[in-house]
Amino acid sequence: MKLLRKLFGAKPKVEPIKAAPIPVAAIKPPKPVITLDAVEQTNDESELLKLAIEGATSQLRQAAAEKIHSREILEQLAKAVKTKDKNVFKIVKTKLDLFKAEDAKLAELEASAIRICEKLERHSHFEADSLFKAKLTVLQTEWDAMGQVSIIAQSRYQSALAACDAKINARAQAIADEEEKLSLDQQALQLAEEAYASLKQLAGDVYRASHVDELINANYELKIQELGNAVRLAANRQLPLDRLTKEFEHRKQQTLNLIDQIKTSGTVKQLTEKLEQAEDSNVVKSTQHKLQQLIKSAKEFGDELPETLKDAKAKLDALWAERHQTEQAAKNALRDFSELARKGLWAAEQGFVRKARAIQKELQEKRAQLSEIPKGIQAKLDDFEAQLAKLGDWHEFAVTPKKEALINQMQALATSNIAPENLATKIHELQDSWKEVSKGVQQQDDELWQQFQQASAVAYAPCKEFFEVQAAEREKNLTKRRELVSQLQQYLQGYDFANAVWKDVEQTLKTARAEWQTYWPVPRKAGNDLQKEFENLMEQLFGKITSEYESNKNAKQGLIEQAETLVNAADARAATETIKKLQAQWKSIGKSWHKEDQQLWQEFRKHCDAVFALRNQVFEAAKEERQAITAQAEQLIEQLNQFTTQTLEQLNAAKTEIESIKAEFVTLDLPKEVAKALQNKFNASLAAIATKRDSARSQAEEQSWTDLFNAINALREYELAVIAQTASDKLDAQKANLETLIANTPRWPTGTLNLVQQRLIKADAITSADQVTNTEQLHTLTIRAEILAGKESPAEDKQVRMAYQVKQMQQGFGQRDNSFDPLVLEWVALGGVTTSVYSQLLARFNNSRAQGVKN
Repeated sequence: MKLLRKLFGAKPKVEPIKAAPIPVAAIKPPKPVITLDAVEQTNDESELLKLAIEGATSQLRQAAAEKIHSREILEQLAKAVKTKDKNVFKIVKTKLDLFKAEDAKLAELEASAIRICEKLERHSHFEADSLFKAKLTVLQTEWDAMGQVSIIAQSRYQSALAACDAKINARAQAIADEEEKLSLDQQALQLAEEAYASLKQLAGDVYRASHVDELINANYELKIQELGNAVRLAANRQLPLDRLTKEFEHRKQQTLNLIDQIKTSGTVKQLTEKLEQAEDSNVVKSTQHKLQQLIKSAKEFGDELPETLKDAKAKLDALWAERHQTEQAAKNALRDFSELARKGLWAAEQGFVRKARAIQKELQEKRAQLSEIPKGIQAKLDDFEAQLAKLGDWHEFAVTPKKEALINQMQALATSNIAPENLATKIHELQDSWKEVSKGVQQQDDELWQQFQQASAVAYAPCKEFFEVQAAEREKNLTKRRELVSQLQQYLQGYDFANAVWKDVEQTLKTARAEWQTYWPVPRKAGNDLQKEFENLMEQLFGKITSEYESNKNAKQGLIEQAETLVNAADARAATETIKKLQAQWKSIGKSWHKEDQQLWQEFRKHCDAVFALRNQVFEAAKEERQAITAQAEQLIEQLNQFTTQTLEQLNAAKTEIESIKAEFVTLDLPKEVAKALQNKFNASLAAIATKRDSARSQAEEQSWTDLFNAINALREYELAVIAQTASDKLDAQKANLETLIANTPRWPTGTLNLVQQRLIKADAITSADQVTNTEQLHTLTIRAEILAGKESPAEDKQVRMAYQVKQMQQGFGQRDNSFDPLVLEWVALGGVTTSVYSQLLARFNNSRAQGVKN
């Protein structure tokens, strides 16, 4: 402390400022005394208004003002005391502020109600879809939370709500009408189908009628007409009954024709009985024709034949079969007789006497069984008899030259170069010809026979060697076939068919069959026995393949059945996953018979395609739903974006609506692919609203500071006018303007309004001494602000600043200003400073305050 005194010197002594004398008002004659009891006893607001204005004491005026509650009276009182009685005006203004606050609250409530009404009116123009009622419920919930609103808003809300309800009711009625129409259409369709079924049954009843009189008494025509009326009534509902109506009319006409036909020819039962009893062929034929016409008519119906017609048809078929059998037997007998005559004629012409005579005997036996012979066959028989008679005469003379010719031909074969196989064939043909020529000859020529036999032996010698080589080849092939059979036996016994590669097994079957065919020829008897053994082995191998193929076929049919059950599955996604697994199983199953395998695959693929088509439908529906949700989210974001252009007051009034939009957005199940982007846009819109609100608040805050300093500057000018003892009328006018300025200022920084009002109350008593003191304190306050902001003070104030800092250190180390708010409040309380000094200090103070806000 001593060091500080040495540096800065001793503390200067401050001379006390003497207070200016207070002027004393002249004493006026006393007025009639009105006590507080009078105020308490009266409730007449007109009397209270008079007391609040003219009351003798401030306490009395204030008490009277406190008891006034009528807004109209309070407004009259405010005008009367605005520039006269600050305390009463303060009371009145507080009460009026409550009214204004209530008005603002009601106005905000009314604005919110109007916005809900507008939303509801817009909503009433939309189609009543699945989300219509849910959105309406949200708006109703918002309205129910509103509280009391004006009758106009209520009426508007009720009108819009009624329109929405009308939409819902209209939609419900449309659905009900559609359901009723569908029900009536279903009933009409069922009625038409039942009429068609009844018409079918009626046709059966017609066939079952036992007598024409029964048919007439049943009055089937009237019944058919009634059924036709039922079908026409159903068709009048614009149902897809064209095919049914056409079929009904066609069957109706057929049934009417049938009734007319039976009335003319008789019933089926009558015709059947007549057919059984008739003996005349014409009657039988006529009855058969009538029954055939009835059967033909029944077949045109396309239905199963009635039992009566089935019995009649069976009897007709039996008669026709018997008749046909008789006629066919006669035709066959004639055909055989004619063919036998032809063969006899040919044998006779060729000189085969023995054969011709055998045929002659057989023809004579068959001739006795025939009732009559057609002229053509008889002529052929006559030619045969004549030719046979001629043959008997010269046959004996023609045989020897033929035999000699056959011997010459056989001898010529002995020296020919014909292949052994062909040579053997030629030898057999000549031997057959020798036998044929020898038939019917009474005596055999032994010498010619011996010559023919010797020539045959010589000619056959080359064939014998050839056939011995062939026999060796057959034995060799037989041996190879036996080896092949042995290999097949080993294959069947040793192959692991449980883990078989069936493609290789099938190839083995084909290869074995092809190899077997190459080992040919073989000895007949041994080859036949071995062929049976081979076929048995092949059947076993083929059976294993068949068993595997059938197993694969059954497995694939099982997969087809599973796939078919998935076609109408409720969960398309799960059905798709299951069908993919079934497809994988299908690939793991071996093949079956080619044609059946292709058919099974086509059926399986049809069900798979149906499931995938269902999945695509579900995906498309989900896509549309996601698009609708995305559009709804975009609409909500656009609604938020509209708030970014509104004022702070409008934003405050729309707080409930913004919260409602936020709540509605949160309830949306956003699609994954756009959820992040939409959420970011939504957050950006909310951030933009918050930025707009913060900016507006900042601007309002800044404006409140501007308004504050404008008000205290005007108050300072009024104080200077009081110090300058300006005329009272000018002071009153200046004060009235000042009070108006204060009253009309919408917003004040926290705690400043009360200080301004207190300073205004004290303004009338301010003195020059107060001016000096306030100037010094304002100067010090400016330096304190510069110290707090870390700014340098002007050179002329450095000494004062240092003195202040030392004083602060003396009073308490570390005690110093740490906020501008107390400094501002102190600034507001200091008045009467001259304009030249105040302007400089205010500029320095505001710069420091601005610097402090930045820091």
